[in-house]
Amino acid sequence: MSWSVTGQCAESAYLDIEFGYVYGTCRGVMMPVEIGVVIHRPEDDSVRYLGEQFRYDVDVEIWKKVTDPCGKTIGVATTVANMSRDEYGMAYDHSFRVPENEVLTAREIARRAFADLRVFMESLLSTADIGEVVVFAAHMERMAFRAAGVSLDGCSLVDLQREIRRRLGMKQVLSLSRLARLIDFSAGGSTVASRHFRYPVSLEYRHFLDVHRGMGDAVRTFLLAREFQERFPDLEARVRALVDSCKNGG
Repeated sequence: MSWSVTGQCAESAYLDIEFGYVYGTCRGVMMPVEIGVVIHRPEDDSVRYLGEQFRYDVDVEIWKKVTDPCGKTIGVATTVANMSRDEYGMAYDHSFRVPENEVLTAREIARRAFADLRVFMESLLSTADIGEVVVFAAHMERMAFRAAGVSLDGCSLVDLQREIRRRLGMKQVLSLSRLARLIDFSAGGSTVASRHFRYPVSLEYRHFLDVHRGMGDAVRTFLLAREFQERFPDLEARVRALVDSCKNGG
């Protein structure tokens, strides 16, 4: 049975967490670096936004999936960032290693970042009438919630990527970036939009709507879910056309 919005009184939280490995730990220490949430109230079709950066003075590897035109992941692009210093896009050297004593420090920083994530989620779930938390590809969020000790407190966790694949009867999955292009996602000025939906976005979050940013991917997930739930025949036709094009070498 396909997923659908829960009861009319409940709100849905569309969520994305971005992560980074602490630079120089051989991908041995990972931590959340930011989170974005779109809260949708079906009763009046309104939205509000919440987000936070977990800003610690530590260099982290930021990786972004590279996909082909058919939505398949073909590689990963990696840079280095320091959220506390607002330093981004620094060069990544795969041979760099930090001393062992700094690995211990990195683990403590990661522990504190996961604690921050727990505080954020507890605040979200206690102050909003959340019936479901919707993410795109749930593996990392599930891992993060376990590491942070987050209980969804009766909320369902929905993996939108899995639901789309199941509804379409597909063997492969498509990336969020590719699906966002299929629904004509756009973000400009004071609004975010897809083919059939348009919503205002608050001023404080308009500069965080890039791909692979917490708020940017949360918004894409939200609008993709709206198209999936309310305009499924159009989305299905576009996905089928993409799949046929890829099979034919397009």
